Amino acid sequence: MEKTHLKINISLLASCCVLFFLSGCSTSKNYQAIPKELDRSNVPKETIEMTAERYHFSPDELHLKVGTLVQIKVRSINGTHGFKLGDFGIDETIEEGETKVIEFYAQEKGEYGFRCSHFCGIGHFGMSGKVIIE
Repeated sequence: MEKTHLKINISLLASCCVLFFLSGCSTSKNYQAIPKELDRSNVPKETIEMTAERYHFSPDELHLKVGTLVQIKVRSINGTHGFKLGDFGIDETIEEGETKVIEFYAQEKGEYGFRCSHFCGIGHFGMSGKVIIE
């Protein structure tokens, strides 16, 4: 009888862990990356060069001014990585040696996290950074 309860508890625990893990994989889109009504010719622009390499982004903290059209050029140095900025509905895969151009409009002050969204090895879950719009 105890073995049956143990199996049930382990199955329940495993199911909860899977659900917890999957809930963190969704996109929590709060803004359109580029609002349809945005007049691109009439807003300040900023381009940032970034690398994605073994378990970190460089730079991993971006300071931007509100009202800026931002272009991030992300280059993957070793291996395939991802770039997910969930609040803006952005999730891109970047193959090794490739550079992806990611655009979004910094429309509201705040801190927004980004992370690697393509499993890249043992340090993957710590590969993250933040966008600070001031």
